[in-house]
Amino acid sequence: MTIAAFPTTPAPSRRGPIGMASGLWQAIATTYRLGGRTPIVAPALLALVVLPEWVQHVAEIRLGMFTDLAGFRAHAADPVRMAFGVAKIAGMLVAMLAVARYWALGSVRRALMIRPATLLHLIVATAIGFALAWPFAWAGRQGLPIAVNAPLQIVSFVLQMIVMLYLAGVALEDRSLTLRRLVTDLLPAAMVLTVLLALAFGPAQLLHMATHKLALGQPAAVVWALMTLDALLVGVMAALTGAALFVGCRSGLTWRGWTASPAALARTAA
Repeated sequence: MTIAAFPTTPAPSRRGPIGMASGLWQAIATTYRLGGRTPIVAPALLALVVLPEWVQHVAEIRLGMFTDLAGFRAHAADPVRMAFGVAKIAGMLVAMLAVARYWALGSVRRALMIRPATLLHLIVATAIGFALAWPFAWAGRQGLPIAVNAPLQIVSFVLQMIVMLYLAGVALEDRSLTLRRLVTDLLPAAMVLTVLLALAFGPAQLLHMATHKLALGQPAAVVWALMTLDALLVGVMAALTGAALFVGCRSGLTWRGWTASPAALARTAA
């Protein structure tokens, strides 16, 4: 199924500070609800990152990274590990977008079959995002006074929020998310998406780091078990962040209220 485009005018029940606060809580809950369902309904999409992650762990174990802390640090920048790391990052990005598309389109096949024009649009939008971020990152390394650097970094953060929401809209093929609407009406939606991504990624990332620390100095069987668990955990991370992209984009918080009830997304998605 394809979810119909949402109206651009918020319903009265979703307006006002109380409606916005309630909607944010619903958006968080819906993100975790859909993210938790993804391994059951669309495991193939998560395999896009789970398999590269597990292969990287195989390389890490054979390099002796988990023998002790010294071994971990010695091989952290090993070319073999880094090469698999690039594949893993690419797999994570593709899996995130695929999960978001799945909840918008309701089909694993359709989630993976991105039109060439959409793919090109994603590449261009990503390049623009990096281009916008680079000057601010460069300025941040120049030792500027905090009175100058702080406003610059705030502007950079706002721009990156807008770019992230725009990328989500492109991935979901939502033509209502124009650049003009993003800058004028949907800045709150960009903020919501940032919050959802942080809450989806942060806890999973902490667990991801913990499995590596627990594996140091452990017997081989324990290391293999922990790294297999870690690969699955990275899949859950992709599921949650992909769901966050979908919810943040489709709920569409404006200055007047929510375009669509975040709670309703859990009932209508896929």
